[in-house]
Amino acid sequence: MHTDDIIEEVGGMSRFQLLLLFLIIGSKTIHPWGMLMMSFTGVPPDFWWCDKNASVVPNGAINFTYEQQCPSVDSNNTCTLVYSQEKNTVINQWNLVCEDSGVKPFITAVQMGGVVLGAALGGHSGDAIGRKKTYYLCILLNILFNLVAAFSVSWQMFTVLRFFIGAMVGSLLVVSFSYYMEFIGKYWRPMTGTMPFWPVGSALFAMTCWLRPNWSHLHIITAMIHVPFLLGWFIVPESMRWLAAHGRLKEAEEVVDQMARYNGTKKPANTSAILKQVAEEELRGRESNRKYTYLDLYRPWSLCWKSFIIQIIWLNVACVYYGISFGVGHLTGNLYLNMFLVAVIDIPGKLVVFFLSNIIGRRWTAFMFFALAACAAFSVVVVSSVGTADWEAITTVLALVCRLGIAAAWACHLVFASETYPTVIRNLGYGAANTAARVGSIVSPYIFIMGGDDLMPPFVIVGVSMFLCTLLSLVMRETMGVPLEDTTAKTSRKTCLSDVMFSHESVPFKKDQDDELLDEKV
Repeated sequence: MHTDDIIEEVGGMSRFQLLLLFLIIGSKTIHPWGMLMMSFTGVPPDFWWCDKNASVVPNGAINFTYEQQCPSVDSNNTCTLVYSQEKNTVINQWNLVCEDSGVKPFITAVQMGGVVLGAALGGHSGDAIGRKKTYYLCILLNILFNLVAAFSVSWQMFTVLRFFIGAMVGSLLVVSFSYYMEFIGKYWRPMTGTMPFWPVGSALFAMTCWLRPNWSHLHIITAMIHVPFLLGWFIVPESMRWLAAHGRLKEAEEVVDQMARYNGTKKPANTSAILKQVAEEELRGRESNRKYTYLDLYRPWSLCWKSFIIQIIWLNVACVYYGISFGVGHLTGNLYLNMFLVAVIDIPGKLVVFFLSNIIGRRWTAFMFFALAACAAFSVVVVSSVGTADWEAITTVLALVCRLGIAAAWACHLVFASETYPTVIRNLGYGAANTAARVGSIVSPYIFIMGGDDLMPPFVIVGVSMFLCTLLSLVMRETMGVPLEDTTAKTSRKTCLSDVMFSHESVPFKKDQDDELLDEKV
Protein backbone atom coordinates (compact mmCIF):
# COMPACT_ATOMS: atom_id res chain seq x y z
CA MET A 1 0.00 0.00 0.00
CA HIS A 2 1.08 3.58 -0.60
CA THR A 3 0.19 7.08 0.58
CA ASP A 4 -1.05 7.73 -2.97
CA ASP A 5 -3.85 5.26 -2.17
CA ILE A 6 -4.95 7.45 0.75
CA ILE A 7 -4.92 10.57 -1.45
CA GLU A 8 -7.03 8.87 -4.12
CA GLU A 9 -9.53 7.56 -1.55
CA VAL A 10 -10.19 10.94 0.08
CA GLY A 11 -10.11 12.76 -3.28
CA GLY A 12 -7.11 13.34 -5.53
CA MET A 13 -8.47 16.69 -6.74
CA SER A 14 -11.50 17.94 -4.85
CA ARG A 15 -12.51 20.95 -2.72
CA PHE A 16 -9.58 20.63 -0.35
CA GLN A 17 -7.01 20.47 -3.17
CA LEU A 18 -8.62 23.38 -5.01
CA LEU A 19 -8.42 25.49 -1.85
CA LEU A 20 -4.74 24.66 -1.45
CA LEU A 21 -4.17 25.31 -5.14
CA PHE A 22 -4.86 29.00 -4.58
CA LEU A 23 -3.28 29.25 -1.13
CA ILE A 24 0.01 27.54 -2.08
CA ILE A 25 0.52 27.38 -5.86
CA GLY A 26 -1.49 30.57 -6.25
CA SER A 27 1.33 32.41 -4.48
CA LYS A 28 3.36 31.96 -7.67
CA THR A 29 1.31 34.89 -8.94
CA ILE A 30 3.32 37.20 -6.69
CA HIS A 31 6.76 35.55 -6.97
CA PRO A 32 7.50 37.21 -10.35
CA TRP A 33 7.12 40.62 -8.71
CA GLY A 34 10.21 39.90 -6.63
CA MET A 35 12.12 37.95 -9.27
CA LEU A 36 11.54 40.28 -12.25
CA MET A 37 11.61 43.62 -10.44
CA MET A 38 14.92 44.58 -12.06
CA SER A 39 13.47 44.10 -15.56
CA PHE A 40 11.72 47.44 -14.93
CA THR A 41 13.62 49.13 -12.10
CA GLY A 42 16.90 48.56 -13.97
CA VAL A 43 15.76 50.31 -17.15
CA PRO A 44 16.94 53.93 -17.64
CA PRO A 45 14.43 56.66 -18.54
CA ASP A 46 13.92 57.25 -22.27
CA PHE A 47 16.07 60.40 -22.25
CA TRP A 48 18.99 61.45 -20.14
CA TRP A 49 21.84 63.83 -20.73
CA CYS A 50 24.49 65.96 -19.10
CA ASP A 51 23.26 69.54 -18.73
CA LYS A 52 24.97 72.51 -17.14
CA ASN A 53 21.60 74.21 -16.59
CA ALA A 54 19.91 71.04 -15.23
CA SER A 55 16.87 71.52 -17.47
CA VAL A 56 14.05 68.99 -17.29
CA VAL A 57 12.10 67.38 -20.13
CA PRO A 58 8.33 67.38 -19.53
CA ASN A 59 6.71 64.04 -18.83
CA GLY A 60 5.67 62.26 -21.99
CA ALA A 61 7.77 64.38 -24.37
CA ILE A 62 7.60 62.72 -27.77
CA ASN A 63 9.56 64.82 -30.25
CA PHE A 64 12.38 65.66 -27.87
CA THR A 65 15.79 64.38 -28.89
CA TYR A 66 19.07 64.89 -27.12
CA GLU A 67 22.38 63.09 -27.33
CA GLN A 68 23.07 60.97 -24.27
CA GLN A 69 26.33 62.32 -22.93
CA CYS A 70 28.27 61.49 -19.79
CA PRO A 71 29.87 64.18 -17.60
CA SER A 72 33.32 65.16 -18.82
CA VAL A 73 36.35 64.14 -16.82
CA ASP A 74 37.52 67.74 -17.19
CA SER A 75 36.74 69.45 -13.89
CA ASN A 76 36.26 72.74 -15.73
CA ASN A 77 33.39 71.28 -17.77
CA THR A 78 31.14 69.81 -15.08
CA CYS A 79 27.42 69.29 -15.53
CA THR A 80 24.38 67.59 -13.97
CA LEU A 81 22.75 64.38 -15.17
CA VAL A 82 19.15 65.10 -16.12
CA TYR A 83 16.47 62.51 -16.86
CA SER A 84 13.07 62.52 -18.53
CA GLN A 85 10.18 62.04 -16.12
CA GLU A 86 8.11 59.20 -17.63
CA LYS A 87 9.48 56.61 -15.16
CA ASN A 88 11.38 56.55 -11.88
CA THR A 89 13.84 53.66 -11.63
CA VAL A 90 16.97 52.98 -9.63
CA ILE A 91 18.97 54.17 -12.65
CA ASN A 92 17.91 57.80 -12.31
CA GLN A 93 17.49 57.50 -8.52
CA TRP A 94 21.24 56.95 -8.04
CA ASN A 95 22.64 58.01 -11.45
CA LEU A 96 23.59 54.47 -12.50
CA VAL A 97 24.78 55.47 -15.98
CA CYS A 98 28.14 56.15 -17.60
CA GLU A 99 30.91 54.73 -15.39
CA ASP A 100 28.25 53.29 -13.04
CA SER A 101 26.27 51.55 -15.80
CA GLY A 102 27.59 48.16 -14.66
CA VAL A 103 25.81 48.49 -11.32
CA LYS A 104 22.45 47.48 -12.79
CA PRO A 105 23.45 43.97 -13.96
CA PHE A 106 25.47 43.63 -10.75
CA ILE A 107 22.35 44.26 -8.62
CA THR A 108 20.44 41.69 -10.68
CA ALA A 109 23.25 39.15 -10.34
CA VAL A 110 23.40 39.69 -6.57
CA GLN A 111 19.63 39.20 -6.37
CA MET A 112 19.90 35.93 -8.29
CA GLY A 113 22.74 34.92 -5.99
CA GLY A 114 20.26 35.33 -3.16
CA VAL A 115 17.87 33.06 -5.05
CA VAL A 116 20.63 30.42 -5.21
CA LEU A 117 21.10 30.55 -1.45
CA GLY A 118 17.35 30.60 -0.84
CA ALA A 119 16.75 27.58 -3.07
CA ALA A 120 19.40 25.60 -1.19
CA LEU A 121 18.22 26.65 2.27
CA GLY A 122 14.55 26.29 1.35
CA GLY A 123 15.04 22.72 0.15
CA HIS A 124 16.93 21.76 3.31
CA SER A 125 14.56 23.61 5.63
CA GLY A 126 11.46 22.12 4.00
CA ASP A 127 12.75 18.60 4.62
CA ALA A 128 14.15 19.35 8.08
CA ILE A 129 11.50 21.47 9.86
CA GLY A 130 8.56 20.95 7.52
CA ARG A 131 7.00 22.43 4.40
CA LYS A 132 4.52 24.64 6.25
CA LYS A 133 6.90 26.44 8.61
CA THR A 134 9.40 27.11 5.81
CA TYR A 135 6.75 28.36 3.39
CA TYR A 136 5.04 30.85 5.70
CA LEU A 137 8.23 32.11 7.32
CA CYS A 138 9.56 33.02 3.86
CA ILE A 139 6.35 34.88 3.00
CA LEU A 140 6.57 36.91 6.21
CA LEU A 141 10.22 37.81 5.66
CA ASN A 142 9.56 38.71 2.03
CA ILE A 143 6.98 41.27 3.16
CA LEU A 144 9.46 42.86 5.54
CA PHE A 145 12.37 42.96 3.07
CA ASN A 146 10.26 44.57 0.33
CA LEU A 147 8.99 47.27 2.68
CA VAL A 148 12.52 48.15 3.80
CA ALA A 149 13.80 48.08 0.18
CA ALA A 150 11.19 50.65 -0.81
CA PHE A 151 12.95 53.19 1.42
CA SER A 152 16.54 52.42 0.43
CA VAL A 153 18.85 55.45 0.65
CA SER A 154 21.64 54.12 -1.59
CA TRP A 155 22.13 51.55 -4.30
CA GLN A 156 24.37 49.59 -1.94
CA MET A 157 21.56 49.26 0.60
CA PHE A 158 19.15 48.40 -2.20
CA THR A 159 21.50 45.68 -3.47
CA VAL A 160 21.71 44.01 -0.05
CA LEU A 161 17.94 43.98 0.27
CA ARG A 162 17.52 42.61 -3.26
CA PHE A 163 19.78 39.73 -2.17
CA PHE A 164 17.48 38.86 0.74
CA ILE A 165 14.37 39.27 -1.40
CA GLY A 166 15.92 36.89 -3.92
CA ALA A 167 16.63 34.40 -1.13
CA MET A 168 12.99 34.43 -0.04
CA VAL A 169 11.73 33.99 -3.60
CA GLY A 170 14.15 31.10 -4.12
CA SER A 171 12.94 29.36 -0.97
CA LEU A 172 9.29 29.87 -1.85
CA LEU A 173 9.71 28.48 -5.34
CA VAL A 174 11.29 25.33 -3.94
CA VAL A 175 8.99 24.55 -1.05
CA SER A 176 5.64 25.59 -2.59
CA PHE A 177 5.91 23.14 -5.48
CA SER A 178 6.60 19.96 -3.54
CA TYR A 179 4.33 21.14 -0.68
CA TYR A 180 1.24 21.20 -2.86
CA MET A 181 2.11 18.14 -4.95
CA GLU A 182 2.07 15.97 -1.83
CA PHE A 183 -1.66 16.64 -1.41
CA ILE A 184 -2.88 15.65 -4.88
CA GLY A 185 -3.42 12.45 -6.91
CA LYS A 186 -0.82 11.29 -9.41
CA TYR A 187 -2.92 12.19 -12.47
CA TRP A 188 -3.02 15.82 -11.36
CA ARG A 189 0.68 16.23 -10.63
CA PRO A 190 1.48 17.96 -13.96
CA MET A 191 -0.99 20.69 -12.99
CA THR A 192 1.41 21.75 -10.23
CA GLY A 193 3.96 22.95 -12.75
CA THR A 194 1.65 23.92 -15.60
CA MET A 195 -0.94 26.16 -13.94
CA PRO A 196 -0.22 29.64 -15.40
CA PHE A 197 0.06 31.50 -12.09
CA TRP A 198 3.61 32.67 -12.83
CA PRO A 199 2.87 34.18 -16.28
CA VAL A 200 -0.35 35.75 -14.99
CA GLY A 201 1.63 37.32 -12.15
CA SER A 202 4.29 38.50 -14.59
CA ALA A 203 1.64 40.08 -16.81
CA LEU A 204 0.05 41.82 -13.81
CA PHE A 205 3.49 43.08 -12.81
CA ALA A 206 4.02 44.53 -16.30
CA MET A 207 0.64 46.28 -16.15
CA THR A 208 1.41 47.65 -12.68
CA CYS A 209 4.76 48.99 -13.91
CA TRP A 210 2.88 50.81 -16.68
CA LEU A 211 0.31 52.23 -14.26
CA ARG A 212 2.75 53.01 -11.44
CA PRO A 213 6.27 53.39 -12.95
CA ASN A 214 8.03 54.05 -9.65
CA TRP A 215 10.53 51.57 -8.18
CA SER A 216 9.75 52.44 -4.54
CA HIS A 217 5.98 52.19 -4.94
CA LEU A 218 6.34 48.85 -6.71
CA HIS A 219 8.19 47.40 -3.71
CA ILE A 220 5.43 48.55 -1.34
CA ILE A 221 2.77 47.04 -3.60
CA THR A 222 4.76 43.78 -3.75
CA ALA A 223 4.83 43.60 0.05
CA MET A 224 1.10 44.22 0.36
CA ILE A 225 0.00 41.52 -2.10
CA HIS A 226 1.82 38.90 0.01
CA VAL A 227 -0.43 39.49 3.02
CA PRO A 228 -3.50 37.46 1.86
CA PHE A 229 -1.35 34.37 1.32
CA LEU A 230 0.16 34.72 4.79
CA LEU A 231 -3.32 34.18 6.25
CA GLY A 232 -3.31 30.66 4.81
CA TRP A 233 -1.29 29.60 7.87
CA PHE A 234 -4.59 29.11 9.71
CA ILE A 235 -6.01 26.78 7.03
CA VAL A 236 -3.24 24.84 5.29
CA PRO A 237 -1.92 21.79 7.21
CA GLU A 238 1.54 20.28 7.16
CA SER A 239 2.22 17.67 4.46
CA MET A 240 0.80 14.28 5.41
CA ARG A 241 3.67 12.56 3.62
CA TRP A 242 6.29 14.60 5.47
CA LEU A 243 4.64 13.93 8.83
CA ALA A 244 4.43 10.19 8.17
CA ALA A 245 8.03 9.97 6.95
CA HIS A 246 9.15 11.69 10.17
CA GLY A 247 7.17 9.37 12.42
CA ARG A 248 4.48 11.89 13.42
CA LEU A 249 1.67 9.46 12.66
CA LYS A 250 -1.07 11.03 14.78
CA GLU A 251 -0.65 14.41 13.11
CA ALA A 252 -0.51 12.76 9.68
CA GLU A 253 -3.80 10.99 10.35
CA GLU A 254 -5.37 14.28 11.47
CA VAL A 255 -4.42 15.76 8.08
CA VAL A 256 -6.17 12.84 6.38
CA ASP A 257 -9.25 13.55 8.53
CA GLN A 258 -9.16 17.21 7.46
CA MET A 259 -8.89 16.29 3.77
CA ALA A 260 -11.78 13.82 4.01
CA ARG A 261 -13.93 16.35 5.88
CA TYR A 262 -13.38 19.10 3.29
CA ASN A 263 -13.97 16.72 0.37
CA GLY A 264 -17.04 15.06 1.87
CA THR A 265 -15.44 11.61 1.78
CA LYS A 266 -14.45 8.99 4.34
CA LYS A 267 -10.99 8.26 5.63
CA PRO A 268 -9.76 4.84 4.39
CA ALA A 269 -9.96 2.16 7.04
CA ASN A 270 -6.31 1.20 6.54
CA THR A 271 -4.96 4.76 6.86
CA SER A 272 -3.12 4.06 10.10
CA ALA A 273 -1.52 0.93 8.68
CA ILE A 274 -0.28 2.71 5.55
CA LEU A 275 1.14 5.65 7.50
CA LYS A 276 2.83 3.27 9.94
CA GLN A 277 4.32 1.35 7.03
CA VAL A 278 5.79 4.57 5.59
CA ALA A 279 7.36 5.44 8.93
CA GLU A 280 8.78 1.93 9.38
CA GLU A 281 10.23 1.85 5.86
CA GLU A 282 11.92 5.15 6.50
CA LEU A 283 13.43 3.89 9.76
CA ARG A 284 14.70 0.74 8.06
CA GLY A 285 16.17 2.72 5.19
CA ARG A 286 18.27 5.09 7.27
CA GLU A 287 19.98 5.44 10.60
CA SER A 288 17.87 6.41 13.57
CA ASN A 289 17.27 10.20 13.82
CA ARG A 290 19.48 10.83 10.79
CA LYS A 291 19.01 14.14 8.98
CA TYR A 292 19.10 13.97 5.19
CA THR A 293 21.52 16.24 3.33
CA TYR A 294 22.16 17.11 -0.30
CA LEU A 295 24.74 14.30 -0.43
CA ASP A 296 21.84 11.82 -0.34
CA LEU A 297 20.91 12.97 -3.85
CA TYR A 298 24.16 11.49 -5.19
CA ARG A 299 24.89 8.42 -3.07
CA PRO A 300 22.82 5.75 -4.90
CA TRP A 301 23.81 5.75 -8.57
CA SER A 302 20.15 5.42 -9.57
CA LEU A 303 19.61 8.95 -8.18
CA CYS A 304 23.07 10.37 -8.85
CA TRP A 305 22.92 10.44 -12.65
CA LYS A 306 19.34 11.72 -12.63
CA SER A 307 20.29 14.54 -10.25
CA PHE A 308 23.18 15.63 -12.47
CA ILE A 309 21.07 15.69 -15.63
CA ILE A 310 18.21 17.56 -13.98
CA GLN A 311 20.60 20.16 -12.60
CA ILE A 312 22.40 20.67 -15.93
CA ILE A 313 19.08 21.18 -17.69
CA TRP A 314 17.78 23.58 -15.07
CA LEU A 315 21.01 25.62 -15.11
CA ASN A 316 20.77 26.14 -18.88
CA VAL A 317 17.04 26.78 -18.91
CA ALA A 318 17.15 29.39 -16.13
CA CYS A 319 20.08 31.17 -17.77
CA VAL A 320 18.20 31.77 -21.03
CA TYR A 321 14.72 32.11 -19.49
CA TYR A 322 15.71 34.98 -17.23
CA GLY A 323 18.16 36.29 -19.82
CA ILE A 324 15.20 37.02 -22.09
CA SER A 325 13.18 38.43 -19.17
CA PHE A 326 15.91 40.82 -18.01
CA GLY A 327 16.85 41.66 -21.60
CA VAL A 328 13.31 42.53 -22.67
CA GLY A 329 14.36 46.17 -23.03
CA HIS A 330 16.56 45.16 -25.99
CA LEU A 331 13.60 43.88 -28.01
CA THR A 332 11.93 46.13 -30.57
CA GLY A 333 8.78 47.92 -29.41
CA ASN A 334 7.24 49.34 -26.26
CA LEU A 335 8.88 48.21 -23.00
CA TYR A 336 5.64 47.58 -21.10
CA LEU A 337 4.00 45.75 -24.00
CA ASN A 338 7.06 43.53 -24.45
CA MET A 339 7.10 42.76 -20.71
CA PHE A 340 3.42 41.82 -20.95
CA LEU A 341 3.90 39.64 -24.06
CA VAL A 342 6.94 37.84 -22.62
CA ALA A 343 4.77 37.01 -19.60
CA VAL A 344 1.54 35.87 -21.29
CA ILE A 345 3.33 33.80 -23.94
CA ASP A 346 4.03 31.28 -21.16
CA ILE A 347 0.32 30.59 -20.61
CA PRO A 348 -0.55 28.57 -23.76
CA GLY A 349 2.63 26.55 -23.43
CA LYS A 350 1.90 25.57 -19.84
CA LEU A 351 -1.67 24.57 -20.67
CA VAL A 352 -0.51 22.38 -23.57
CA VAL A 353 2.10 20.75 -21.31
CA PHE A 354 -0.58 19.70 -18.82
CA PHE A 355 -2.41 17.64 -21.44
CA LEU A 356 0.56 16.41 -23.48
CA SER A 357 2.54 15.24 -20.44
CA ASN A 358 -0.36 12.93 -19.55
CA ILE A 359 -0.66 11.62 -23.13
CA ILE A 360 2.83 11.23 -24.57
CA GLY A 361 4.72 11.48 -21.28
CA ARG A 362 6.96 14.00 -19.56
CA ARG A 363 10.10 13.16 -21.53
CA TRP A 364 8.73 13.58 -25.05
CA THR A 365 6.81 16.71 -24.09
CA ALA A 366 10.01 18.31 -22.78
CA PHE A 367 11.92 17.17 -25.87
CA MET A 368 9.37 18.73 -28.20
CA PHE A 369 9.38 22.15 -26.52
CA PHE A 370 13.17 22.25 -26.08
CA ALA A 371 13.50 21.57 -29.83
CA LEU A 372 11.00 24.38 -30.56
CA ALA A 373 13.00 26.82 -28.42
CA ALA A 374 16.28 25.86 -30.10
CA CYS A 375 14.83 26.29 -33.60
CA ALA A 376 13.31 29.68 -32.73
CA ALA A 377 16.59 30.90 -31.18
CA PHE A 378 18.65 29.95 -34.22
CA SER A 379 16.00 31.60 -36.41
CA VAL A 380 16.57 34.86 -34.50
CA VAL A 381 20.29 34.51 -35.25
CA VAL A 382 19.61 34.05 -38.97
CA VAL A 383 17.13 36.92 -39.19
CA SER A 384 19.40 39.23 -37.16
CA SER A 385 22.21 38.58 -39.64
CA VAL A 386 20.09 40.19 -42.38
CA GLY A 387 20.58 43.47 -40.55
CA THR A 388 17.58 45.44 -41.88
CA ALA A 389 15.07 47.39 -39.81
CA ASP A 390 12.18 45.69 -41.62
CA TRP A 391 13.02 42.41 -39.90
CA GLU A 392 13.14 43.75 -36.33
CA ALA A 393 9.50 42.92 -35.61
CA ILE A 394 10.06 39.36 -36.83
CA THR A 395 12.96 38.91 -34.42
CA THR A 396 10.68 39.96 -31.55
CA VAL A 397 8.06 37.39 -32.62
CA LEU A 398 10.69 34.65 -32.89
CA ALA A 399 12.08 35.62 -29.47
CA LEU A 400 8.57 35.20 -28.03
CA VAL A 401 8.24 31.76 -29.66
CA CYS A 402 11.60 30.83 -28.16
CA ARG A 403 10.41 31.99 -24.75
CA LEU A 404 7.24 29.90 -25.19
CA GLY A 405 9.28 26.75 -25.80
CA ILE A 406 11.61 27.42 -22.86
CA ALA A 407 8.75 28.08 -20.43
CA ALA A 408 6.77 25.01 -21.52
CA ALA A 409 9.77 22.68 -21.33
CA TRP A 410 10.67 24.00 -17.90
CA ALA A 411 7.09 23.50 -16.69
CA CYS A 412 7.39 19.85 -17.73
CA HIS A 413 10.69 19.48 -15.89
CA LEU A 414 9.19 20.97 -12.74
CA VAL A 415 7.07 17.83 -12.56
CA PHE A 416 9.96 15.62 -13.68
CA ALA A 417 12.20 16.79 -10.85
CA SER A 418 9.65 16.31 -8.08
CA GLU A 419 8.51 12.90 -9.35
CA THR A 420 12.09 11.65 -9.45
CA TYR A 421 12.79 11.91 -5.70
CA PRO A 422 11.13 10.19 -2.70
CA THR A 423 9.33 12.32 -0.11
CA VAL A 424 12.14 12.39 2.43
CA ILE A 425 14.52 14.09 -0.03
CA ARG A 426 12.05 15.57 -2.52
CA ASN A 427 12.53 19.10 -1.24
CA LEU A 428 16.30 18.57 -1.28
CA GLY A 429 16.18 17.32 -4.86
CA TYR A 430 13.95 20.14 -5.99
CA GLY A 431 16.09 22.58 -4.02
CA ALA A 432 19.29 21.32 -5.67
CA ALA A 433 17.70 21.71 -9.10
CA ASN A 434 16.60 25.23 -8.19
CA THR A 435 20.08 26.02 -6.92
CA ALA A 436 21.54 24.96 -10.26
CA ALA A 437 18.91 27.07 -12.00
CA ARG A 438 19.80 30.12 -9.94
CA VAL A 439 23.49 29.69 -10.75
CA GLY A 440 22.44 30.01 -14.38
CA SER A 441 20.23 32.98 -13.56
CA ILE A 442 23.18 34.84 -12.01
CA VAL A 443 24.77 34.89 -15.46
CA SER A 444 21.49 35.75 -17.21
CA PRO A 445 21.65 39.58 -16.77
CA TYR A 446 24.88 39.66 -18.78
CA ILE A 447 23.64 37.66 -21.79
CA PHE A 448 22.00 40.58 -23.60
CA ILE A 449 24.65 43.08 -22.52
CA MET A 450 27.42 41.33 -24.46
CA GLY A 451 25.68 41.96 -27.77
CA GLY A 452 24.68 45.56 -27.15
CA ASP A 453 21.75 46.17 -29.49
CA ASP A 454 22.67 43.13 -31.61
CA LEU A 455 20.47 40.10 -30.83
CA MET A 456 22.74 37.61 -32.60
CA PRO A 457 25.28 36.88 -29.78
CA PRO A 458 22.70 36.32 -27.00
CA PHE A 459 20.49 34.09 -29.13
CA VAL A 460 23.46 31.98 -30.21
CA ILE A 461 23.88 31.21 -26.50
CA VAL A 462 20.15 30.53 -26.16
CA GLY A 463 20.12 28.20 -29.17
CA VAL A 464 23.13 26.15 -28.06
CA SER A 465 21.76 25.82 -24.51
CA MET A 466 18.37 24.63 -25.74
CA PHE A 467 19.94 22.15 -28.16
CA LEU A 468 21.90 20.62 -25.24
CA CYS A 469 18.71 20.38 -23.16
CA THR A 470 16.93 18.73 -26.09
CA LEU A 471 19.48 15.91 -26.09
CA LEU A 472 19.59 15.52 -22.31
CA SER A 473 15.80 15.32 -22.03
CA LEU A 474 15.88 12.02 -23.93
CA VAL A 475 18.11 10.42 -21.29
CA MET A 476 15.64 10.94 -18.44
CA ARG A 477 13.44 8.02 -17.48
CA GLU A 478 9.69 8.48 -17.90
CA THR A 479 7.72 9.12 -14.68
CA MET A 480 4.17 9.38 -16.03
CA GLY A 481 1.78 7.27 -13.95
CA VAL A 482 4.48 6.08 -11.53
CA PRO A 483 3.52 6.42 -7.81
CA LEU A 484 5.56 8.82 -5.73
CA GLU A 485 8.04 7.10 -3.46
CA ASP A 486 7.94 8.15 0.20
CA THR A 487 11.23 6.71 1.45
CA THR A 488 14.73 5.98 0.13
CA ALA A 489 14.45 2.26 0.85
CA LYS A 490 13.91 1.29 -2.81
CA THR A 491 16.04 3.98 -4.42
CA SER A 492 19.00 2.97 -2.27
CA ARG A 493 19.15 -0.47 -3.83
CA LYS A 494 21.65 -1.04 -6.59
CA THR A 495 20.38 -0.45 -10.09
CA CYS A 496 21.91 -1.74 -13.31
CA LEU A 497 23.59 1.13 -15.16
CA SER A 498 22.50 -0.01 -18.62
CA ASP A 499 18.94 -0.52 -17.40
CA VAL A 500 18.77 3.06 -16.11
CA MET A 501 20.60 4.87 -18.88
CA PHE A 502 18.94 3.22 -21.83
CA SER A 503 15.40 2.54 -20.63
CA HIS A 504 13.04 4.82 -22.57
CA GLU A 505 9.56 3.37 -22.09
CA SER A 506 6.91 6.07 -22.25
CA VAL A 507 4.78 4.33 -19.62
CA PRO A 508 7.05 2.07 -17.51
CA PHE A 509 4.41 0.28 -15.43
CA LYS A 510 5.56 -3.19 -16.46
CA LYS A 511 9.21 -2.29 -16.04
CA ASP A 512 8.71 -1.05 -12.49
CA GLN A 513 6.79 -4.19 -11.56
CA ASP A 514 9.62 -6.34 -12.90
CA ASP A 515 12.16 -4.34 -10.92
CA GLU A 516 10.19 -4.87 -7.72
CA LEU A 517 10.00 -8.62 -8.31
CA LEU A 518 13.73 -8.72 -8.98
CA ASP A 519 14.41 -6.76 -5.78
CA GLU A 520 12.30 -9.20 -3.78
CA LYS A 521 14.28 -12.14 -5.15
CA VAL A 522 17.55 -10.44 -4.33
